[in-house]
Amino acid sequence: MIDLESIRRQLDLERRTPAQEGQVLEALPHISRIRSADGSHHMISFSALSNDTADAIVAEQVAHYRALGTEVEWKVYEYDSPADLLERLERHGFEIGPCETVLVLDLHNRPNWIDEPSAHKVSRVKNAHQVDLYRRAAEEIFEKSYEFTAAELLSGIRKGSTQHRGYMVIDGNIAVSIGRLYTHPESVFGGLYGGGTLEQHRGRGRYRATVAARARDAARFGARYLIVDALPTSRPILERLGFVRLTDTWPCTLKP
Repeated sequence: MIDLESIRRQLDLERRTPAQEGQVLEALPHISRIRSADGSHHMISFSALSNDTADAIVAEQVAHYRALGTEVEWKVYEYDSPADLLERLERHGFEIGPCETVLVLDLHNRPNWIDEPSAHKVSRVKNAHQVDLYRRAAEEIFEKSYEFTAAELLSGIRKGSTQHRGYMVIDGNIAVSIGRLYTHPESVFGGLYGGGTLEQHRGRGRYRATVAARARDAARFGARYLIVDALPTSRPILERLGFVRLTDTWPCTLKP
């Protein structure tokens, strides 16, 4: 039986530390701030606020990022305090994004589908041409720019890093299903990000194949659990594969 409370405690610990490769972590008394090495992306990954301190600390962060003239995402989890944190952030100017469900899968008791042969070959993104294929698919699937993510993938490839990897299923000369995996030697989690399939290629097992490939690599790199922030479109698929709900999360964005 999966111990969800223990996993939540571990998740909270890892929201404070360690930082992913290419990130800078600033752990303050009540919050943890993360920025990309080039300063272009900012996130508040953890907060522990009280009814009495929340508004003042939120106001401090708004002033901090306004002074920098940059956008920041405050990642709020269902159990974060105070209970009305989302409403307080909204009053201070944050835009509350759609609810995502945090799902986990125990790789120490991994289901058989992870290791079963697949009809779809999943390729790891290993060079600049494949990064370009990945980016084109991501931008069509998610309808937004993937310039930053593509640059991160290419940087990791050039450094020989395994902490951030891209995966894709190729059909002809295009990527039709994609996904990414984050791992860290100090983390028990393998994070699944950016999973999706071009609309005309859905329903044929390609998404599942990319999840399985990432699960195998996550286990190989030492992760105990897979973790993913799932939108309503992917949650039913992942739950059928054995993922279980840990909590809910919201991306809250403050524009410059």
